[in-house]
Amino acid sequence: MATERKKLAIIDGKSVFYRGYYAMPTLSTKDGTPTGGVYGFAVMALEVIKRLKPDYVCVAWDKPKTNIRKRLELYPAYKAGRKPAPADFYEQIPLLHELLQAFGWPLYELDDYEADDIMGTLAAQATQQNIDTLLITSDLDLLQVISDHTKVYALKTGLSNIELYSRDSFEVKYQIKLDQFLDYKSLVGDSSDNIPGVPGIGPVAARKLLADYKTLDGIYDNLALMPSKLSEKLAAHKDLAEISKELAAIWTDAPIKLDLAEVDGSKCHPEKVLEVLQRLEFRTLVRQLPEIMQVQPTAQGTENGQVLPAGDSLYISKEHNYSKLSSLKFNKDDLVYVDSRAAGKHGRNPLLLTLSPDPKTVYILDLASLPAEEVRSALRSSNLSDTRVAGYDVKATMEVLIELGITLPIVAHDVLVGSFLLNSLRREQTLTELAQADLDYSGADFEDCSEVELIDLEPEIISVLRALHAKQRLELESIPDLQKLASNIEWPVISVLAHMEYAGIQLDTGYLQNFADELSDQISDIEQLIYGHANQGKSVV
Repeated sequence: MATERKKLAIIDGKSVFYRGYYAMPTLSTKDGTPTGGVYGFAVMALEVIKRLKPDYVCVAWDKPKTNIRKRLELYPAYKAGRKPAPADFYEQIPLLHELLQAFGWPLYELDDYEADDIMGTLAAQATQQNIDTLLITSDLDLLQVISDHTKVYALKTGLSNIELYSRDSFEVKYQIKLDQFLDYKSLVGDSSDNIPGVPGIGPVAARKLLADYKTLDGIYDNLALMPSKLSEKLAAHKDLAEISKELAAIWTDAPIKLDLAEVDGSKCHPEKVLEVLQRLEFRTLVRQLPEIMQVQPTAQGTENGQVLPAGDSLYISKEHNYSKLSSLKFNKDDLVYVDSRAAGKHGRNPLLLTLSPDPKTVYILDLASLPAEEVRSALRSSNLSDTRVAGYDVKATMEVLIELGITLPIVAHDVLVGSFLLNSLRREQTLTELAQADLDYSGADFEDCSEVELIDLEPEIISVLRALHAKQRLELESIPDLQKLASNIEWPVISVLAHMEYAGIQLDTGYLQNFADELSDQISDIEQLIYGHANQGKSVV
């Protein structure tokens, strides 16, 4: 039985970095450091790694000022007219190097060889060592190195849209044989690299010539068989065709040796990856890392900037501690930390309600199993409505309480709203992301967990809420006007919005349907009028 071949992924670093940079041009950290290129690179590269699961990974890069030196000797206008990248593009490259070091991915750059030459050279060596190669790039010149053991994954629009090119898919798309691609480029040129090709020969003509005469040499050997205008055009620019072929060719003789130990994809440093991503404020990516790059969750806790140890929890369901339900009691003006989950919208079909009046006590009510009437009675007699509450997205918990028939307590703080007030530009939105960003918390993912896991996590969630609230309270107090806005407007309006969302609005669906029909008739009339005008006058086609 044949052994499965290992895979080497080679990333065209600058090509991918450019895509990221222009996809996220305004992205920066809170202190203004531009990070769009690094973020885009990380998103695309990690997507490739998760999909393709390579055993080896490296990055090829165009060495500044020297990588095209040999090609310029052949054709001084090669890549002429390209504008230099903006200053903030180059400012991000050291950050990318840090990220690559954390990933454990070596970066290769050489004098006189472009990144695609390095990629082609390493791919050839990998084939000799019975390793399949996956080339990740937006430079389609690399299509010429496709083989049974080398594939190209070409970046398209967006940050994760990738098109696979194999021998078969190439020939279907280009309607030429794979070994004709370089001759094809020699004829049509490449405006992006200022490769001239043969003036006046476009893709259709080039494909027909190659279908008839197979190769560039075959075309020039048979000029006499062609119409005079075409043969004259080809003959007059034979030197450009030959130069174009050498310029467009992938040079596979780059002075570099494939070192499998160096490109081993398992050599990443998860703690360093986490540190770099958090420093660059890419915290959403932390949750998207491949398993090999993830730091194992650990609960942490001190009072300054981290999560306190979770208190004792009392889980109450139909099967567990059911008799304790009626013993729930809260003191007037207690600050109760709350969390909840519901299966339906706006509090309908509630599943879980967590209440914590002090750091040592956490009540977890399994609403899915407990009789609703008994929960309502217990909460009404517990004085919960006379307390103050704090949490994350408190409006959702208020809607659960409305569904349960409980008079709403006063909202004292919402860490989701507080985070926005303190920095309306921040990208972190989930509780997990806020905990990672503001508390250096590296524990569980609170959003991506099952209902059973959530029950176990509730004490930790409450601890995170307490720590975030403490931190935000101090920050808001240092900005009196912001504190006033929160106390007088933001917190009071949460209960109002909860009632509005829960109740919804009444719609006259009959009226709206009639109005939609009227609009449809008007649109149809306008379309017919346009068609009538379009059929008059001179054709512009």
